[in-house]
Amino acid sequence: MLRFKFILLILLFIGLDQISYSQRFSGGLILGFNASQIDGDQLAGYHKLGFNTGVGISYDLKNNWLLNVDFLFSQRGSRSRYIESVPVRSLTLNYIELPVYASYQDWYIKDENYHKIQGIAGLSFGRLFSVKNGLDDPDIGGENFLKNDIGFLLGAKFFFNKHWGINGRYTRSILRMYKDPNDGTKSLLGYFLNFGLIYKF
Repeated sequence: MLRFKFILLILLFIGLDQISYSQRFSGGLILGFNASQIDGDQLAGYHKLGFNTGVGISYDLKNNWLLNVDFLFSQRGSRSRYIESVPVRSLTLNYIELPVYASYQDWYIKDENYHKIQGIAGLSFGRLFSVKNGLDDPDIGGENFLKNDIGFLLGAKFFFNKHWGINGRYTRSILRMYKDPNDGTKSLLGYFLNFGLIYKF
């Protein structure tokens, strides 16, 4: 199953090279990382780092608005702070993530025909495909994490030139990510910050 997803990612990447020649479509690569945490697991802070990488497609809606869809491998979870002589506890959740969002462009560079900044807002859809549970908490079982996740996202992009840029965004889950099989009280909620490098075709 995992091999199929990577093959799909490669095929999408090849297709993007052709899509980018269309007047209203553009494609690109995204290489970044998440800093995440989970509300309800007794660990505080954005200490869990993981990959957030894949491809993206943008459609020009005119009047400086774009509609965007990304296809990403996204690692989330939580991690305890490092304290000498205390074992680190961590939870790794691997998702296929599909952010769908609108962006508004500004600061147009006429000579090179691109906008320097974008403000973005939208929704993120995630599908959980693997869990590595190192929390050492008998009340949190890896098999009880829900497969589907929906969250809202806010952020911005800044481009150095027509092809290279960086992005930063905040994503918060709307749905609870865990179903307690006993009494339903431990319903965890995920948050993460994302920072990345963008290359536009």
